[in-house]
Order: sequence, then C-alpha cells, then structure tokens
Amino acid sequence: MISKIRTLFWYLRRPTFYPHLTHLVCRKLSPASSTRDDTGQEALQWCSGLAVDTDAALERLTGKAAPAQVGHLFPGDFAAAEKIAKECPVEMGGAGNLDLLYWSSQYLKASKIIETGVAYGWSSFALLLSLKDRQDSQLVSTDMPYPLRNNDRYIGCVVPEHLRSRWRILKYPDRQALPKAVGTLKPIDMCHYDSDKSYDGRMWSYRILWKALRPGGLFVSDDIGDNTAFRDFSRSVRCDPIVVEKDGKYVGAMVKPRTN
Repeated sequence: MISKIRTLFWYLRRPTFYPHLTHLVCRKLSPASSTRDDTGQEALQWCSGLAVDTDAALERLTGKAAPAQVGHLFPGDFAAAEKIAKECPVEMGGAGNLDLLYWSSQYLKASKIIETGVAYGWSSFALLLSLKDRQDSQLVSTDMPYPLRNNDRYIGCVVPEHLRSRWRILKYPDRQALPKAVGTLKPIDMCHYDSDKSYDGRMWSYRILWKALRPGGLFVSDDIGDNTAFRDFSRSVRCDPIVVEKDGKYVGAMVKPRTN
C-alpha cells in the first residue's frame, strides 16, 4: 500500500504523465483488461510450438543468416557498454535479441526505425550500429522514466556518444510518445516494441506501429510470451508470424505484406 501511495505521488508531481496515470487507473479497474493480461500460459504454449532460433528466423525474414554476433563485430564498443551497465546504480533489465535486430536492420537497409522501451539502451545500441553508415538514417525511441526508480538520467546510458547523432529519445508514455514518433518518421522501415507489456497496451501500440510501417517493413516485439496480444494481433492483420526463442524468452517478428 505504501508503495502504491508513493507511486501515486510520483505521478501527481508530473502533470505531463496525468493522461498515462488516468489510463492506468482505468485499466486497473477493468475486469476485462485483467482477463486479457492473464493469458501467459496460453501464449507460452503457442510460442513454444512455433519457435525457431535467431539464425533460422533471419533466414526466413531476409534470406540470410547472421555472419557473426554483433558483439564480436564491435568488441570495443560492447566492452565499454557492458562496463557502463554494470556500474549503473539502477537495475533496468537485460538486453534483447541484439543479433536479430542488428542483422534485420542491415539486410533491410533500414533508415527509419522506431523502438519503444529503451532502459539501458542495448537495443538502441544495436540498431544505431546498423544505422551509423546510412545517410539520413534515424532511430526514434520512446521510454518514460520508471516510477520511484530515479532512472531518467540513465535511460540509454550504454549508447556511445559517437552514435547519438542519429538518435532521438522521447521520454513519455507510449500513448503520448508514439504519435509524435510516427509523425516524425512515417513510413518506417522497421519497429521494435519493448515497452508496456499489458495486453491492451500492446494492442494499442501495435496498431499504431503497423500502420506506420511501410509494406515490406519489419515488425518486432519482445516478450510475446507474457500474454496473447502478439498472437492475436498477427491474426488480425493476417500475417504469418515468426517466433524467435533465445534464453527462454520469445520475440515475435512479422514482415508487412506488400499488398496491404
């Protein structure tokens, strides 16, 4: 209870986040929302039945496997990033499937990418490494500070300075930040979703990102085993998904059909 009260006051001191607070309260009071979130076991069963490894996923998505792990291609940058993450005073979670993100961007020759959820910035780091040599390329990322964690200054901390010229971070909740991000970049070549893990939050953001994605572009979402949102969304857009398993977690990917 004390933690909830402190969280409420954290939001009340930040009027910019009032719309997000209102949405959270409404979602908390909705029985239907709770039911949709409680589909993790069903989602995991679906994921496990489709899952492939990263190389197999890349071959299906792009026709090519990963020649090398991205960390081996840029050892100096990764060593420095790992040191920064280790010394960071705020715990913000681990890295996603960086090889999938980097090589997908490389093979697509992506120049306009949106990602949601930054934390330390590992996914941002991998995507920016791909974008660094492509003219007029840009990554727009969205992430809001964690309530009560004082992590604002550390968001994206592992991204080296020499990659930041192609990067913009919008530090707001998805429902405020995503329309701004899409308005800046659309149509986009690729998106990576790793923010609000609720069913309703995913479905709202998925629709925004899918609409902004160009035909032939790549849609990627982390942690799709949390609930059935990714499965249900892939069915709603009639697109065959690819499920990638790494370290016991599942990532979903789809190429937007060129006929849509």
